[in-house]
Amino acid sequence: MKALRRARFGWAATLAAVALIGAASAQAADLKPLPKLTLIADQGDIVRVRVQALQEMLRKNLGLDIEPRYVDFKTRLELMRNHNFDMVYAGWGPDYDDPLTFMDLFITGGAQNDPQWSNAVYDKLIETAQNNMDQGQRMEAMRQAEILLAHEAPIVPIYWRANRYRQQPFIKNYIRRAVGAPVERKWAYTQGRPGGDGFQYLNLNLLEEPPDLDPSTSTDTVSFDIINATYEGLVRVNPEGKIVKGSALAVDWQISPDGKEYVFKLRDAKWSNGQPVTANDFVYSWRRAVDPRTASQYAYIMYVLKNAEKINAMDPKKDGDKAIDDALKTLGVEALDAHTLKVTLEKPAPYFLSLTSFITYMPLPQTVVEKFGDSYAADANKMVANGPFIVTKWDHGYQLILEKNPTYWDAKSVRLQKIHFDMIADQGTAHNLYNKGQLDVTGLSSQFIPLYGRNKDTTAPWADGSVFYLEMNTQSPIFRNAKVRRAIGLAIDRQLFCDAVLKDGSIPATSFTAPVITDGETGRPFVEKIGKLWPETADVAAARQLFAEGLAEEGFAPPKYN
Repeated sequence: MKALRRARFGWAATLAAVALIGAASAQAADLKPLPKLTLIADQGDIVRVRVQALQEMLRKNLGLDIEPRYVDFKTRLELMRNHNFDMVYAGWGPDYDDPLTFMDLFITGGAQNDPQWSNAVYDKLIETAQNNMDQGQRMEAMRQAEILLAHEAPIVPIYWRANRYRQQPFIKNYIRRAVGAPVERKWAYTQGRPGGDGFQYLNLNLLEEPPDLDPSTSTDTVSFDIINATYEGLVRVNPEGKIVKGSALAVDWQISPDGKEYVFKLRDAKWSNGQPVTANDFVYSWRRAVDPRTASQYAYIMYVLKNAEKINAMDPKKDGDKAIDDALKTLGVEALDAHTLKVTLEKPAPYFLSLTSFITYMPLPQTVVEKFGDSYAADANKMVANGPFIVTKWDHGYQLILEKNPTYWDAKSVRLQKIHFDMIADQGTAHNLYNKGQLDVTGLSSQFIPLYGRNKDTTAPWADGSVFYLEMNTQSPIFRNAKVRRAIGLAIDRQLFCDAVLKDGSIPATSFTAPVITDGETGRPFVEKIGKLWPETADVAAARQLFAEGLAEEGFAPPKYN
């Protein structure tokens, strides 16, 4: 690991050698011209402005010709999961408060490893972090993994996102979270709304159509927002950000001395169709998520359960249905009775309780899911709920309506009777609706900050825990070279991007893991242990040197700079 520590500081000497080798290689070989590369990004005026800024930085600093391709959110996710891209502009938010929520994305063969990067040393470091209860050793392994990730650069972090909103002052207890589901509305209400508060409601904007409201297969924050409002698992993070007994379906739990066995006692609760919520609903749901036939992208988050990884790795074509069904019975989850759930972990996980509030860990009623099959949760009348709200209307691409769930065990704490979501990507339209009183909250992007940034209804910048970055397909002829990928990262002026393009309080991402994540050893932000692995401002000379060397190694001529 000493080599990894040196890698953090030894770029100057490396780049000097790279310049000499790159120049000699370019002169000696008959090199091909650079092909045009495509950058996949979401539709919408906000993303277009950001992508155009990145496009211009890479053109100016590296002579790299990139053609943006704007697609809807669901299509982008499909292209990423199918590895059908050159570059992608994407983001990731933390699912739980541990560096693993970022770091285990890029293990070899990982479901979220869209760049298809593979590094045995990195895999070993993450394995150490997963299997070790010593927080000092865990954090050191992940620090070294961060350094290696920056050195190899399958992804290039750009900024840690902060958000600003215009929010009506009559909205109360509207809780935003940096970890897990982005917004908690269970306790929200209005006080002082013009026209009165007799009927409690909110008019909000999802921006996009939710791609997938099935907890077993959902992967995106838009869907997570709705699922968090309509489902409830063993625990729910309370308004103070704590996990306490009785916060959700688990009224009590016991943990074995070795930290590998949990026994949860469940409260009486019902699904929106009147069926009781039982321990078997958790067993069915967790088995379904791990089942390789489900093809859940988030199955890996269940790997803390005994036998989960082994089961998920089975091949349906090779192993067959019976073998998989038998294996699922060995998963570390068992219903001792209707109100008692026993969970056995593969190894102790200090963050396990927080995982149980995550979307993939939600219970599901087997009879309803099997009734609708692959179309479960595809429409309002093809799903049930056991959380604070239920989906009562879903006009795809247009609107989605939540209403208070009368069968929810804690319905007395839910004051909102209705939440109406629009799906408006255009920010100008959203602000016009807000100004007319037809939206109660709207995001404040950079182009509207001069207009509304000083208003009393505009929130201060709020760090939401997300990191935004460029992914590069490491199987492509150009991006299979780590020097090329690293050059891309050095050519981006993160500070300029935050100051001139975002203008919302976001800050340059000098590593992948966001500052909201805690160092399990010290209790301080984990980024303090990592240090700065990427510069805030562009290092153009170093980027060009690395770029030329990497291209020559792959048989491409360096670009001509204006």
